Amino acid sequence: MLSHPTSPFDNDVLLKAASDAVAAAVSTKFALDEVLGPELSRLISVSASVVKRHGILLEKAFVEALQASGRFDVLHNPTIPITPAADSLVTSNTAEELARLSLRYDQPASRSVNQDIVVIDIATGWAGAYSIKRGGGDMGPRLRRPLERDVAAVRLLLRSYLRDQGYSTIDTVTSACIDWFGAAGLPPHLTVQGPDVDVHFGVPVIATVEKMTAHLRDELHRTMPALLEPLYHRFETLSPVETRRGPEPTELAPEDDVRSGPEAKPSANAIFPVGPDEIRLTSPMRLRAAMSVGLRAGGRR
Repeated sequence: MLSHPTSPFDNDVLLKAASDAVAAAVSTKFALDEVLGPELSRLISVSASVVKRHGILLEKAFVEALQASGRFDVLHNPTIPITPAADSLVTSNTAEELARLSLRYDQPASRSVNQDIVVIDIATGWAGAYSIKRGGGDMGPRLRRPLERDVAAVRLLLRSYLRDQGYSTIDTVTSACIDWFGAAGLPPHLTVQGPDVDVHFGVPVIATVEKMTAHLRDELHRTMPALLEPLYHRFETLSPVETRRGPEPTELAPEDDVRSGPEAKPSANAIFPVGPDEIRLTSPMRLRAAMSVGLRAGGRR
């Protein structure tokens, strides 16, 4: 049977991990952004680093809460092999059709998926594989589509995978992404939203995650005075910005309206960028064309 933690995390350990995440971000040397300058660049980089580390802490909080319930076995970061047959079925079947299918490992795996957590309820014969996302913003199709494929392929093979690991009584399986903040943009049939987590698992999880998140936020805020002080000093050395009013817009006289006249009609290529050399090279041609039009209009001279 695949090894997994035998006892739940102590809550103090989870909070210490949050404190360590902030300390690690503060001690990291980040690249300088020349536009932002060293003071503002560091403030933004440290804050962004803590936000990224929150994703890892979410996994730890889920593991702690689910194990603390005493109901589940929780596998953290197991690697699940994916067969070509699973990938083929995912690309050629609808979500409704895939829900009725299950595969065995009857051929070598072509790739593997590192799953954040696999939750197993031996008493009911149920298991679920989950990828945990902060969901602070839309992932975009480049990241979302491979993730959707992975979640669907894992669902097809999870039952067989767990039986190979010694969980012979597992008959019902599922897989999903846990979208904690709810903005990842994943399809509903592959998603458990953050507010629905407690109902989904049937045990309290949200309180543990929120306690960790609040502690992480407090630890980050404690670093702000030291990060802001150099920025304040920098502001004090700058001259105040003068507000200058630009010239008042003037209305064009009818005869000056650039939209009037035959030359204002756009050509078929007007939507493309035009460089200065193109204007210079084509100006004589335009001049000759204009002269030709004038001759035809005025008759022979």
